[in-house]
Amino acid sequence: MKFQKRRSLSARDIQLLILIGLILFTILGSLIGADIQLSRMIPGGAAFYAPWIGAREFLYNHLGPYGAQVQQLTDQLANRAVPEGGERPSYVTIPFFLLITYFPIAVVSDAVPHEGVLVFLNVLSEPASARGIWLFLSEAALVGTALLSLRLIDWKPNRIFQVAYALLSVFGFYTVIALLDGSPAVLLGLIYIAVLFAYTNQQDELAGALLVLGLFAWEVGGLFVLMLLWNASYHKRGRVWAGLGMMLSMLLLISFIIYPGWLLPYLGSTLAAMRASFGVSSHAALNRLWPANGVRASQALTVVLIVMLFYEWSVTRNADARRFVWAACLTLAATPLLGVRTELGNLTVLFPCLGLIFAGVVNRWRAGYWLATLLLLIAFLVPWAWFSRWLTTRDQRWQDYLLLFLPAFSVIGLYWTRWWFVRPPRTWYDHVRGTLSATQRLANSRQSTNSGG
Repeated sequence: MKFQKRRSLSARDIQLLILIGLILFTILGSLIGADIQLSRMIPGGAAFYAPWIGAREFLYNHLGPYGAQVQQLTDQLANRAVPEGGERPSYVTIPFFLLITYFPIAVVSDAVPHEGVLVFLNVLSEPASARGIWLFLSEAALVGTALLSLRLIDWKPNRIFQVAYALLSVFGFYTVIALLDGSPAVLLGLIYIAVLFAYTNQQDELAGALLVLGLFAWEVGGLFVLMLLWNASYHKRGRVWAGLGMMLSMLLLISFIIYPGWLLPYLGSTLAAMRASFGVSSHAALNRLWPANGVRASQALTVVLIVMLFYEWSVTRNADARRFVWAACLTLAATPLLGVRTELGNLTVLFPCLGLIFAGVVNRWRAGYWLATLLLLIAFLVPWAWFSRWLTTRDQRWQDYLLLFLPAFSVIGLYWTRWWFVRPPRTWYDHVRGTLSATQRLANSRQSTNSGG
């Protein structure tokens, strides 16, 4: 058997590839440079600085990442003397086996000499530069989350709506808050969608391994992790547990080898953060907004949501992938309404829920794109309007509205479009394909009958 000789690249092809590479390098360099400059201009970033400083203190000063010095340095870099009530204190609450994922961006030492190409490496050691690179990675993760969530439900909107959806993913209120604070919730959203994509495509080991990376914040995705593991156990998909166990065992082994005594300091730092007064919760918000009946309303809401989730989880035992993805997004949307203390930036993980709502609206109604565009504008404009009111009045009620808006909008929208995910309408192509298949089967049956006769 003779193989055709592959044509070698011509000088023109090589020049074209080099030109494309230079253009991409220039674009990426410009974006990273803009993010670094933005990080130098805008204060904040405590959610990034805390684990980044903790990783650097461990790598270069041989100090524990959960000490008080990390908190002091974080507050100094974030330009805050005392964290406000809505901000998380600068404790490192990430377990060390996950904190090592920050090592690549914290590995460059301040002692790198300013010579030759190492000047660039030295720039990476600057706090604002590291925050800018993290900001760029987070922005890329947001776009990836938007695109992967559409592919997950097999929906291809028109180009204009794709652009609007991507812009909402980057410039929405909750994502901007998370980006400026350096919250890992931005990457958590991409991890959750990647887990669902791998799980629904029968890549169980990958889904389990990625699930370990989703353990950064239990208050954000704890119920999501439990749902997926429960579904995997019911369907006897042991490879999910195998992937999770192998990844978790490897990370734990590495963490205890390089820092054997990290567990007790981590627990102490976590308990200190739990005792601190920060963040917001749906129960506290309802109590402030409805003093007379807020307690009963929050308790009733929790009971209703728990019953709702148990029912939807049970239904997914014999459901298809679309229904499972819908139930998983509903779980993420309902979690902030259960009374768990959280932060506004953490709500960015609910962004894929909006993609499911838009898809259901477009495919369900004739004027779906107009209605989806209206919902997109509401999801974009309302939070920014309430945030401006909170800035001008400093009234806590507006922050409460911001907490309740996106989870409530997502839960209501998901149930509004639930029918499309439970029983998606057949398209014209599906109808024609089904008719042709039936006709072909009938013709084959008659041919075999005649042949037998």
